Amino acid sequence: MSHELDPKVGRWYRRLDDEQLFKVVSIDEDEGLVEIKTVDGEIEELDSTEWVELDLEAAEAPEDYVDHDEEEDEDEDEEKAADEDDDRPARGARDDWDDDDDDDDLDDDDDDDDDDDEDYDSDR
Repeated sequence: MSHELDPKVGRWYRRLDDEQLFKVVSIDEDEGLVEIKTVDGEIEELDSTEWVELDLEAAEAPEDYVDHDEEEDEDEDEEKAADEDDDRPARGARDDWDDDDDDDDLDDDDDDDDDDDEDYDSDR
């Protein structure tokens, strides 16, 4: 039986024939594939024809469902953020400053600034 539900990444669905809950984890439109993950963690690929033939309804994630892959991703993101915080120099630390480069930039800008000053003086 076909349905009107388009697959959406992160959305949960229920198969009406066997009551199986699953979440869409990826969609490859070029290949016409929908990757789903069941509550017990099994990954399955469906082609677009198979998807349309499923008898589905939209569903909510199970209350007690924990996606261990998502937890690992969140943990990695938190670790990266903590590492980035550790890499930043302390406020007021001048070790990372390179005064020589800044002086070179200022010298280059001084030539342009002189021209601007002359224009400004002549307008007075």
